[in-house]
This record gives sequence, C-alpha cells and structure tokens, in this order.
Amino acid sequence: MDVTIKKIKFTTINKSYTEKVRDWHGRHCFATQYPNPDGKRIFLTYYFVKKGYTISKVFHHSGEFLYYYCDVMEMRQVGRLRYVMVDLLLDLIVYPDGSYHLLDVDEFATAIDKGQLKRRQQVYALRTLHKMIRMQTNRSFIPKFLHDAGMFPLDSPRKK
Repeated sequence: MDVTIKKIKFTTINKSYTEKVRDWHGRHCFATQYPNPDGKRIFLTYYFVKKGYTISKVFHHSGEFLYYYCDVMEMRQVGRLRYVMVDLLLDLIVYPDGSYHLLDVDEFATAIDKGQLKRRQQVYALRTLHKMIRMQTNRSFIPKFLHDAGMFPLDSPRKK
C-alpha cells in the first residue's frame, strides 16, 4: 500500500511524493522508509498524525541504528492515504543513550521574523516540542514498537 504526502517547509520544500507504507498502526500512525540524499543514512519515518510530529529511526546504510530524528509537524489527512504535512521547523535528535539535542531554533525564529509562521502555528510548535521533550525526559517518547523496528531491505528509490 502506498501513501501520498505533500510536505511544506517554508524555507526549502514544497513537494508531493508517494511512498510505500512499511508499518501500519492505523491512519494516524504509519511508517515509510527512504534513503537520505547523502546516500549514507536510511530514514524509517513514523508519522504520528494526531500528535503533531514524526519520529525517524535513522540507520547507517549498513543497517546500524544511529539515532532518532524528530520533526514537529502540522499534519492532516486530506483523502484516503493522502496527507498534508507542514514542517514547523523545530527538530529534536534523540540519541541511543536517551540524551537529546534541539535543532533549528534559529530557523524557527527567522520564520517568525519573516512572518512565515502564523501565531497559531508558533504556539502549536512550541507546545508540541515541550510535550516531546517532557516525554523524552520521562523516557516515554519513543514507543516500544519503534525501538524494536528494524530497517527494511533497500529497494527502488521513492517516487517523486
């Protein structure tokens, strides 16, 4: 089964793509897998549509787990297996030891300065990030099924 995603990132991206669903936990939680353009990393991305974020389990091309890359997103379903996702710029890396690192706060601030993010989106992004950090501090952010997930065999590149 394939899912179509329209991804909007105010600073760089506005594209649609179709990907194979690799894991399914209902229409509000599913996963796709794709290689990073650098060719060295593979992202197994779980979309938590109702929660407002994605969690990518990042593997080295060889299959070794590296870290989790988490994006704050505004997501909505717009049709059967069709989603629109607005990247709200704030990202969190969670390392295997449970420590984490916040990314792109400067990019978030610039988008606010340029008027690219509505006030509602700013508040939503900050509240969602706060929830993610609080859950990670309690070691409850990354679900067990995602901890246990492995990289799928590599196949053809994703469709654009």
